[in-house]
Amino acid sequence: MSLPDFKDTCDLARLTMLVYEYGKSFTIDKNLNLETFVGNLEKEEVCPIKNELRMSVIKDLSKTSPHGKVHKFYSVDSTDLQVGITISETHKRISVVFRGSESKYDWYYDLSLFKINLHDDVWVHGGFYRQLHNEDMYDKLKKDVEELLDENPDYQVYVTGHSLGAALSTLFGYELSKEIQNDIVVISFASPRVGNPAFRTRFDEQENLTHYRISNEKDIITAAPMINFQHVGTNICLKKDTYDVFYNYSYNTWFQFSLFNCWKVSEHNMDLYYNRLIKCDWTKKSCIEDECSENENDELITQCGCQTTSSVFPGEDMNDD
Repeated sequence: MSLPDFKDTCDLARLTMLVYEYGKSFTIDKNLNLETFVGNLEKEEVCPIKNELRMSVIKDLSKTSPHGKVHKFYSVDSTDLQVGITISETHKRISVVFRGSESKYDWYYDLSLFKINLHDDVWVHGGFYRQLHNEDMYDKLKKDVEELLDENPDYQVYVTGHSLGAALSTLFGYELSKEIQNDIVVISFASPRVGNPAFRTRFDEQENLTHYRISNEKDIITAAPMINFQHVGTNICLKKDTYDVFYNYSYNTWFQFSLFNCWKVSEHNMDLYYNRLIKCDWTKKSCIEDECSENENDELITQCGCQTTSSVFPGEDMNDD
């Protein structure tokens, strides 16, 4: 198994940070590329983006994706859903970017813990489902992605978001993967759990769907909700100066993402995620031939230090997340 392209991951983290600013600090005309927008921004006497880190992030994006454009941005008053669709000619990338929790409406959907039957035995968080589907937003986003793929059939589809946005990106990626044949990569940050054990099973069965769930080591939101909900995807767990990778849910499932281990509100901040991520360039760790392999469960066995994994405690149930 491999990790996502590190530069792509950093770009998606930047987009995830900037979706919090979009519509408040700045907007970008659909026909204006990112390089031109930032060039105009730097000429202004007063910068509209007050957060210095996020200003530096948009400058970095203008260098990595100079021809990037905002294809569409939705802001739904009734649900406070905010989601943008960007397109990068440089990287042949279509990105759907969901904003995380900011308002009382967002928290209402976060805390609506009852489940909705998605299909068959698959049940998902009712609040996440309703925020994605109210006002026909799922159908609108699907149509937008399909139209962009018709125009750019060789482009890759990415879905991303932080916090509530991470949960929405996970759910949207799964539903979309059942309706289009293109490969979909979900890279989420600080995601809570989204669905029941059957959701995990069906999610993993989707051949055109890949999920990299990035978490901070002690982020409290990654511990919720707990009862009969399970995380999905390969976990990249960021620490202060390093990271762990867990393939095939090869972590201690009752402890790793429980309130006993994940209890810091401060570790939920997206800016902190970004600052930790940029220190963890996994492309710089070279693997010595025959020293790294995968066992029959697709869990990484590492000896050369190319990636790190934490051990599962002996006797623990791998499916009781």
